[in-house]
Amino acid sequence: MNTHAFRAALRTTARLGHAGRPLATSSAAAAPRQALFSLRQKARSYGSAPSHTSHAQHKDTDALWLIGSLVVFGPLIYKLTAPPPRKKAGEVDHHHAAPKAAKHEEENVSAATSAPKHEKDYYPYILIGAGTASFAAMEAIREKDPNAAILIIGNEDIGPYMRPPLSKEMWFNKEEEATQKLSFKDWQGKERNIVLQGKENIDTLTLDALEQIESAESGAKLLTGTTVTDLNVAEQTITLNNGKTLKYGKVLLATGGVPKTLPVLQGAGEGKVTTYRSVEDFKKLHELVKSSNKKIAVVGGGFLGSELSVALAHYGKDKNVKVTQIFPEDGNMGLVFPRYLSKWTTSQVQTEGVAVKANTRVASTKAVGEQIELTLDNGEKVLADHVVVAVGIEANVELAKKAGLEVDEIRGGVVVNAELQARRNVYCAGDMTSFHDVTLGRRRVEHYDNAILGGRVAGQNMASDNLHKTYKHQSMFWSDLGPHIGYEAVGILDSKLSTVSIWTKKPTAEDAEKKDETKATTTEEGKRERATATPLPAEAIKVEDKEKYTKGLVLYLKDKKIVGLLMWNNFGKVDDARKLLGQVYETEKVEALVKPFGIHDHED
Repeated sequence: MNTHAFRAALRTTARLGHAGRPLATSSAAAAPRQALFSLRQKARSYGSAPSHTSHAQHKDTDALWLIGSLVVFGPLIYKLTAPPPRKKAGEVDHHHAAPKAAKHEEENVSAATSAPKHEKDYYPYILIGAGTASFAAMEAIREKDPNAAILIIGNEDIGPYMRPPLSKEMWFNKEEEATQKLSFKDWQGKERNIVLQGKENIDTLTLDALEQIESAESGAKLLTGTTVTDLNVAEQTITLNNGKTLKYGKVLLATGGVPKTLPVLQGAGEGKVTTYRSVEDFKKLHELVKSSNKKIAVVGGGFLGSELSVALAHYGKDKNVKVTQIFPEDGNMGLVFPRYLSKWTTSQVQTEGVAVKANTRVASTKAVGEQIELTLDNGEKVLADHVVVAVGIEANVELAKKAGLEVDEIRGGVVVNAELQARRNVYCAGDMTSFHDVTLGRRRVEHYDNAILGGRVAGQNMASDNLHKTYKHQSMFWSDLGPHIGYEAVGILDSKLSTVSIWTKKPTAEDAEKKDETKATTTEEGKRERATATPLPAEAIKVEDKEKYTKGLVLYLKDKKIVGLLMWNNFGKVDDARKLLGQVYETEKVEALVKPFGIHDHED
């Protein structure tokens, strides 16, 4: 037997022996056993083979050979031929039990993972602010880290909820019961609730209940009615308003915005002025206008002020509720829409029953019985049972400033990178975030869609140790101002920017007759209509022309690039609009550019 064959035989025999198989019953063991038999025979022959020389001459030599053979081959032969050792009681055959042991090991690891033990007052994830952004972050964290222990801290006594319906759909409920339940019907007619519903329940905690927790458990917990007064980035701790300190692994700041106020309205009347922002603000105002003959003054002509004015006028139409809207711009949405469109929008808001006081400010106030008298800067006086201030919000960065985080002095908000990270293990999302938009530059966005998608990206990055996502989403926003105005938009909408407007007109009987004309004539007519795809001067617009702006598209330009799109009564085109952001605008290509929006597609 050569050396390789011998080694192979030994390996085979060793594996069989280690596995505990009887060597005599294995056909694969025949060759090794024969080799071992030969070895034994040779070993024996060294000591018992007949001698061909004299006994005296070879006695010492034979003895040495025998001893050497036993020393060299004895342990090997014994190891290969000895039966498997008996197992002690309770001892496991690791070879045969490997799958079972691995299974137990996996179960143990799983058990340990599903029930991690944390030191008292430590949470792997703490989300400060119980709004939409925190809710989205919570769901993203749980998707990537199913066993994550998350603590959400909010200053309201309610869980995360949607704010947009508070100035829109909630005022159009036909049944008071739905309003009491904070329910509404969306644009598809589906009943929903403003309280966000996730895949799992969020357990609500009080400060006393929080104190009793010895180790944070898997799942999401909501601490209500609580504010965070201090954030220590170096120590990775936060301090609550009762003085309690909690430790975190990663923290999200989603503190939203704080409604702006007007100094002239401060102290105008106890409980008579509302900075409209929360569910409690909605309940208070709704309870007030349930009564007849109330007078409501809304100060502000932007998104919230315009939406709420129209909604209140609609809700109080049968209750003789009078709504007056006051703002300093030329028309509704004057800081957002081109001037001509803002003025036309005001005409539509007035049609809904709102008394609009454009180009005016509140100069002074005083109490008159149970009402407030507002004196405008033009001398006009307005009496109101209640005043709603809707002049925008400021990013809530008080905690961030105290923690030493960088704050955007121009836009407001905490400065974060494209991954929504402010510092190591500190993330931000929502209204209070100044983030780097890879297409449009640094921005701060105050819209629901931004809170949802921004919160989600922040949560994904918080739960990822290595690969982080860049926040590239171009958030959209929408509004409805009565039955004739509805719009969706993306990007930057600023009335100071240059705009290009493309409008269509409502088909007339004359248009219907032209359907039978030749294709060349129809094409020519289409060219003439498309020739209006240029900025329209304000003086060319007649406000009383109510058919002028039934459907259209407004492009906002900066440095000849498209930075924003307003889709007027033109829905479901947001993705098409996003594709145009950042593109260079060329007048000669406007027809191809607007084709996906169907501006000139007339319905039969």
